[in-house]
Amino acid sequence: MDGYIETGVITSEQVEDASNELHQHTHNTLGETSSEENVTALDFVQSAITRRNLEKRIEKVESYVGEVKQSPLLGVASKNALNDTANKNGSQIMPVRRVIAEKLQGTPTAAAIVAGVPGKNPDISSWKNTARIAFQRIYSKLNMDIKRCFDYCSIFPRRSKLRRVDLVCMWTGQRLVKTRCATEDMEDVADGYIEALVSHSFLQREGTCSDIDCFTIPDLVHDFLDEVIGSDYFRIENGMGQRRERWKGDVPRDVRHLFVHNYDAKLITEKIIGLENLRTLIIYVVERGTTVEKEVIENICDRLPKLRVLAVAFSQERYPIELPIEFCVPESISHLKRLCYLAFRTSYSCTVIVPSALAKLQRIQLLDFGDGKILEFTFSDLINLRHIFCGDMEFSNIGRMVALQMLPQFRVSNEQGYEINQLRDLNKLCGSLVIRGLENVNSKEEAVEANLAAKECLTHVTLSWGCDTRCSQEVGAEVLEGLCPPLGLESLAICNYRGLRYPDWMVGKQNGGPKDLKNLELECCFQPGPAPELGAFIHLRVLSLQSCSWDALSINIEYLASLQSLDIVNCPNIRSLPTLPQSLQEISIRRCNDAFLKSCERVGHPNWQKIEHVPTKKISKT
Repeated sequence: MDGYIETGVITSEQVEDASNELHQHTHNTLGETSSEENVTALDFVQSAITRRNLEKRIEKVESYVGEVKQSPLLGVASKNALNDTANKNGSQIMPVRRVIAEKLQGTPTAAAIVAGVPGKNPDISSWKNTARIAFQRIYSKLNMDIKRCFDYCSIFPRRSKLRRVDLVCMWTGQRLVKTRCATEDMEDVADGYIEALVSHSFLQREGTCSDIDCFTIPDLVHDFLDEVIGSDYFRIENGMGQRRERWKGDVPRDVRHLFVHNYDAKLITEKIIGLENLRTLIIYVVERGTTVEKEVIENICDRLPKLRVLAVAFSQERYPIELPIEFCVPESISHLKRLCYLAFRTSYSCTVIVPSALAKLQRIQLLDFGDGKILEFTFSDLINLRHIFCGDMEFSNIGRMVALQMLPQFRVSNEQGYEINQLRDLNKLCGSLVIRGLENVNSKEEAVEANLAAKECLTHVTLSWGCDTRCSQEVGAEVLEGLCPPLGLESLAICNYRGLRYPDWMVGKQNGGPKDLKNLELECCFQPGPAPELGAFIHLRVLSLQSCSWDALSINIEYLASLQSLDIVNCPNIRSLPTLPQSLQEISIRRCNDAFLKSCERVGHPNWQKIEHVPTKKISKT
């Protein structure tokens, strides 16, 4: 249909086409609904949507719902009826599809609220009632275990960014996740719960945070959840800022899961310590300049022994703990014997002192110390630990921690407990892994013991040598040969490499290396002659070369037919460019030889000709 509908109703042909397509999207989410229980797909499309009444509805709904993402469902619902084109008079009419998607949470139910609520001027209570009926129907059909996990999310405030790993570890720690057989992994089941909630529009994807999937709960869904949860869950929405009023309410004595928006030592001491049934305590924000007192944390550990989840400065979007600079986890942490999730998210300027008593937390699955530095982590007995977050940490004797999935970095040294073979059995590692100190690996045989190829869930790997030049070039080459990453790796960085050659798995002379590598970074690599051939990485999209000694790029770079971005920084010996792939979309050449930089900008010069076809070029001395 051409243009917007300004008056009247949708034609029968458009009703049939749009209804059929919309039904495919809504069937799994809303199920078969009767006219008394909900608004069907046909009701949605047949509604008399005029420009004027739609604008009025949106104005009313706008005060009730918040900013949201685009929804494919809403696009389907409106594409035949409401096209974003100019009207017959040439003036631009409001792009209805976009406004609906932005204002109405992106859920099927929200679409029905705008287009399907009967009556000419439904008020906010009508929209709320329609939403409640629709959400109640979906909610009632959820698996009981999924429902309990979703109820748990009610303690978080609106628009909270929730990391997948946090939801999974909290749910499993609270024993809300049920497996069907002994061989089924509880985290895999919890991941399935998340996908089910996403498919029903109860959770929305919100990108990633440090390479971890994040989700939010749509406002309309959050309102519904607040209505149906029981007394086990409670939120204290105490304000922020110096002028905030102290929270004066009462916390139910039987509450099990408690959320406190803002750290307040007096509130914790007077209102929270002594809640004997408390299983979860999440303190969302610690304001800048606020000290988290050791005595308060000690009281929590002493007086709330049933805690399974304890988090301070939980928010991913607000400031972490900044004071004290030396943050001491108290010895009394060992009293929380049921603890599965512990987070003290500290600033990069903090040093975290972890007591030996932490080793007694045999159920712990996740430790999150934010960006703070831990001088030494010697808790190899924590065999159930799956995730650990920190800015910098020295790990020793981690070889027994076979459940570990997330490891910020591992530094190899000649000391006992820091050998590279400590990584051998940690085959559940996923996401990113940084291995430093590779100058302390003495042979290919030692490197092979890291068993990198078996760590199939890794997506990003960094291999880094130190500045110690005593490591022979031949040994360095053998070590890199033995560190063949898994097939599914997406990103690889190699730093301070001084070996004589590059490994067969990298230059395409043997099978076994990563086949679908998308990003490659080579930094401070020192070999005579040209840069290495990269025949193994035919799907490479991003190539970054920084502070390397080569005198030219590899001539086979033109065969990297998927390459889109090339970054050459501080490579003073390069004087000319080879033929570059036609796929290249951007090239950056910075801090290189002056004559080389000028030649890339001189019209007609061979170097200029090599990059003429690239849409985006940045040539700079800085």
